[in-house]
Amino acid sequence: MDDPRSAEILDIIAKETGVDRARLSLDAVISDLDIASLDLVQAIFAIEERYKVDIPVVSERTGAEFQTVGDMVQHVLATLEGAPSDPPRPDAR
Repeated sequence: MDDPRSAEILDIIAKETGVDRARLSLDAVISDLDIASLDLVQAIFAIEERYKVDIPVVSERTGAEFQTVGDMVQHVLATLEGAPSDPPRPDAR
């Protein structure tokens, strides 16, 4: 992925999960990294806060929501692509 946000997303994941950033390649399998599901949720919350978006759940998946770190990054980037650049103000109509 050439999107410059990918590196920042990986940095956030590393910080929130406690996994060494060097281990977070896009093809790294999340279960192999021993990341607790609660830590992944915390990483999603941090990404949502950073980019001011809501990251939807991947409803068509069963079991683990993301198989690889790349799956997670790709899902976040797809959400960011669909998000408005400036969220509407509550008082704007």
